[in-house]
Amino acid sequence: MKKRRVLDDISRESRALMLPCFQPWWKDYKAGEIIMNYDAGVPNSIAVLEKGSAKLQILNDNGDVYLLEHINEGDLFGELFSLPLDSFEYIVTAESTCRVMFVGYEHVIKPCENLCNHHSQLISNLFMMAAQKSQELSLHISLMHQSTIRQKLMAYLNYVASSKGTRSDGSFDIPISLAELADYLSVDRSAMMREIKAMKNDGLISGNRREFILM
Repeated sequence: MKKRRVLDDISRESRALMLPCFQPWWKDYKAGEIIMNYDAGVPNSIAVLEKGSAKLQILNDNGDVYLLEHINEGDLFGELFSLPLDSFEYIVTAESTCRVMFVGYEHVIKPCENLCNHHSQLISNLFMMAAQKSQELSLHISLMHQSTIRQKLMAYLNYVASSKGTRSDGSFDIPISLAELADYLSVDRSAMMREIKAMKNDGLISGNRREFILM
């Protein structure tokens, strides 16, 4: 499924008319700055990353921090996507210089009096983005529940190969670095690199750096 963006199928003219409807606001962040902290509960706002890159981490009641996902330009985030776990806090941090658009949740769920077409289209876009975000979070949770590093790696590589497609020789690139992959799978990087080498020796995979082939 093609990744949906918040302004898909909305003309430039309509974008100018949207401002009175949604009353968005923008804020810039430097690398390392916290963009948003939230926990499970009623959403106050929806955020769209317009520029830069960020990461979403979870903090449990033991003080452990885990990477949940990387947030790229056009991605949606906010309280709407928190898991119903009271002991978890969610932290969105800028990885580079970022510009974020915020929209109050009440402006999204309540149509304007004019029932503008662009309002309906934006709500449709947000709905599709929310569905895709839910799928991404479900994938991450399923990967985390794999019992071994090898199982986590095979599940992730199979997902990327099937969702992104492969080249004529069967190769494909993963969208993150190996260091980021270890963080994403919540495994020790050195242990993961040893497992990748073992998987190559066992004839399960081949490749170099971000490029892989499932044998």
